[in-house]
Amino acid sequence: MLRHTIGASTLALAVALAGPAVAQSQNQSQTQGQTGQQQMQKGQANVQGQQVRVLSEWNYDELYRTGLRAENLLDADVMGPQGEEIGSVENVILDQNNQIVALIAQVGGFWDIGDTHVAVPWTEAKLVDDGVQIPVTEENAEDYDLYAETSVVNKQMLQQARVVDDDLTAGSRVWKLTNLIDDFATLRGGVGYGYVDDAIFTREGKLQAVVVEPSGTGYGVGPYAYPFYGYGAGTGWNAGLDTYEMPYGEGDVAEMETLDYDLFEDDWGEID
Repeated sequence: MLRHTIGASTLALAVALAGPAVAQSQNQSQTQGQTGQQQMQKGQANVQGQQVRVLSEWNYDELYRTGLRAENLLDADVMGPQGEEIGSVENVILDQNNQIVALIAQVGGFWDIGDTHVAVPWTEAKLVDDGVQIPVTEENAEDYDLYAETSVVNKQMLQQARVVDDDLTAGSRVWKLTNLIDDFATLRGGVGYGYVDDAIFTREGKLQAVVVEPSGTGYGVGPYAYPFYGYGAGTGWNAGLDTYEMPYGEGDVAEMETLDYDLFEDDWGEID
């Protein structure tokens, strides 16, 4: 009986002494949770070091001024060094920093070598009025072979292969633009929103925005352009998924302005 009384007293004393610390810990956790929730509501949460843009402060001015639409880049005509049409763009390869590293083009249907796919470094491609000009000829096409040691899809890249098109794969350090286009788009928490209809690059080839067409009612008719945080940025998206989850909630997207393709100042942004 004495032992029981002493044990109960000791326990009561321990709880009393620990009470302030427990309460402080609980308050801190609650405050942190509220702060995190407030930040997310304001669009200020971090995505692996990147601050999520507040949509009320996001506008399309820079997109209209210098944007390059993915839709216009895919299937664009490809010109040779002399300006002759030699093929078309089949895909766009980006690195883990969401920068274009290469264009995949099908060229040479009228050459003796027949149709072939080549990987052309973005730094060697030039945007022209009629399409994309590349330095590939019948004589040097082998130098741009998809599987050459210098190619963006070389042996090292193929160790964890993913299909890029019928006869091309890309490894874990690169991804294809067509892995993003036509993905289902969801809001934070997996709420269904629409689908990815287009994307917008800077003139230097950096992917800066994803264009979403909403589905159903309640979200307007779109399209809407959102900041792109990218492959591997902690948004839950990677090139192997069919869904692109945006770090925004329903309240965040409610007041979005419709993207107007006619307002793009450059032909590469306004061509349909």
